[in-house]
Amino acid sequence: GDPDEYREFSHLIWGATTNPSLIAKKLAGRKVTEKEAFELQKKIVLEIITIVPGAVSAEVYADKKTTAEQMIRQGQKIATWDKKVVVKLPTTLEGFKARTILRRNGISINNTLVFSQQQIFAICLHEKLIQEAYGPFNPPAGGYPSFISPFVGRLDDINEDGMSLVENGMKIKQALKVNLWMLEASVRRVEHIKRGILAKTELITAPLKVYKEWFALSKSDQNKIDPVGYSNGLKKSALWKVPKELMNINSIDGFYKAISSNTLNIKHPLTDKGLIRFANDWNAIIA
Repeated sequence: GDPDEYREFSHLIWGATTNPSLIAKKLAGRKVTEKEAFELQKKIVLEIITIVPGAVSAEVYADKKTTAEQMIRQGQKIATWDKKVVVKLPTTLEGFKARTILRRNGISINNTLVFSQQQIFAICLHEKLIQEAYGPFNPPAGGYPSFISPFVGRLDDINEDGMSLVENGMKIKQALKVNLWMLEASVRRVEHIKRGILAKTELITAPLKVYKEWFALSKSDQNKIDPVGYSNGLKKSALWKVPKELMNINSIDGFYKAISSNTLNIKHPLTDKGLIRFANDWNAIIA
């Protein structure tokens, strides 16, 4: 998220992801109005857009109380910044309600704070239903498909194999045959990068230090990396078998009902923690 870091590695990276934490770091304890914070986010995103050739994700403010209407208003504003901007939404019920309207209006979405196969399935199913209801989504010139962002490092932190979520998520996405890009996030190590490449995930977002470590290796050394040895002590997840009743959902209303009833369970404690973390970072800078 730091424009200076993107400049340093602009010859090796394609796009960018940003979040409210970046703004808090930039202000270094200084307080601003909500409008000023939003304008600073816009300024940072537009600066990064001049550095990288690909998509730049920009996040709406959302905590557990934020309504879909509030996310929609923010998302519509963010989408006007540049055709390369992808709007980040939380993977929650209100987030999906906002996703419906924004996708209907042709805005690309990055579903963030993804930690489960059911969440990945929900994103894929929602995209499929949106395109069936409103027609195939053809990104405008310079635009991109929507993204799914599974957070692998944070799953590793709780002793679960985060990369198995990416690997299983790719199978779910391919089975539903939707045009979405998997964006492997919360990358902590070169093994995460290698496993993402082997899983054929479309995108990987990582800190500068991990990129430096990866690109400092020769192709031969990259090939010698054991991609799974580090994860031997982590809990692996098997591919989730989708119940027939979920595969038979054929409308947006049916989708909402499945989520509201937990028939399709998109809840995850790390999603809740992520919302709190981003909200705290944002609120820390608001006067």
